[in-house]
Amino acid sequence: MKRLISLLLVFSLLLPVFALAAEQEVTVEALDEDDFNVDEDGNLVLTEEEESLLPEDDLDKIEEFAEQFEIDETVDLKNLELNANLPDNVINVLLIGLDVRGTQEKKLLQEQEEYAKRADVQMILSINTDDGSIKLTSIARNTFVEIPGRRNKSIVANSYGHGNYDSNGKYKSWTDTPEVCLATVNRNFQMNIQYYVAINFYGVASIIESLGGVDVDLKKKEAKAVNDYLAKHKKAISRTYDDKKGNRDPLKVQDGTQHLDGIQALMYARLRSLKGENDLNRTGRTRHLLDCMLKSTVTRISGGELDLLDLLMNFIPYFKTNMNLQTIFSVATAVLGRFSLENLDSVSSMITEFRIPEDKTYHYDTANGASVTVLNNKQATTESLHNFIYGSYYPAN
Repeated sequence: MKRLISLLLVFSLLLPVFALAAEQEVTVEALDEDDFNVDEDGNLVLTEEEESLLPEDDLDKIEEFAEQFEIDETVDLKNLELNANLPDNVINVLLIGLDVRGTQEKKLLQEQEEYAKRADVQMILSINTDDGSIKLTSIARNTFVEIPGRRNKSIVANSYGHGNYDSNGKYKSWTDTPEVCLATVNRNFQMNIQYYVAINFYGVASIIESLGGVDVDLKKKEAKAVNDYLAKHKKAISRTYDDKKGNRDPLKVQDGTQHLDGIQALMYARLRSLKGENDLNRTGRTRHLLDCMLKSTVTRISGGELDLLDLLMNFIPYFKTNMNLQTIFSVATAVLGRFSLENLDSVSSMITEFRIPEDKTYHYDTANGASVTVLNNKQATTESLHNFIYGSYYPAN
């Protein structure tokens, strides 16, 4: 039997309490994960009282969600090179954005097993379960690192999988390796990341469309670059990503906040050819987009403008994860307890950001004919990362 995760159910149970907290003497801290029972297959088992918290129509949706959602159990925690000395009040999740080649006919992540994938976006999402704070660290895609199981160093973007070849050296298939991706970040930066969420770029655009778009603070040059890219590559984008076939109003070429649809938001996050910029500017845009999406989503769900059940049903085909129910519950409780509907408008950002590499801590070099980003002092970078997440450095044994 499939081992299912009820992320949807956890949020559905928490959000009604969260939304009413301003009017009643009820807080999310009153809910405890021990109140929920899980069967031997990992399915959440509700009591009659717990079921009463949900609208009757939602129970069918929950069942449908559970039927479609399956945990990736291929990751072996023994092989992740975990730093056991890190505090356990922070849950770290590796967010992986996959650039999948050959998506013209097959767009959903589970349909793309045979295609080569590059983890062009890798971010460490760190949630403090004590205070609900969210920290996000992006790793530049060309960062030159050790990859477990590989003889030579490579860029971190190459850690998600490997090709399979026949005796004549002809490519046959592709094997995804999220386990290696996790172990790579853990080994190089003395981390303890056990969980991942992987999503392809088509999925990012589709999820933003499900949200009704997203408001993003743009620079004039960014708005122009998005317009130019979409105009220049309209045919290719329409074939691989775009349900609108390019039929959209261009962005205003000016500084300020604008409403972006899914494709515009995706291309904004992927810009890397602006004059005077490099890949670090690109990772900054990715972090900013995620922050905008998170704040907008929490605000609209809490205000009853979005149906979370329908929203998550749309998300399922686009991502893979190995996160379990207990972890999801801890994350949901902490985050929803920190950001109430009353204070969201006064919060400029729900996320504190960091990046690898920091300014003046790296140089460019060439390896195997490609440009790579080399950390001048990986130990110093690791200590900076630990200080950002934990406030102190915790060396691995």
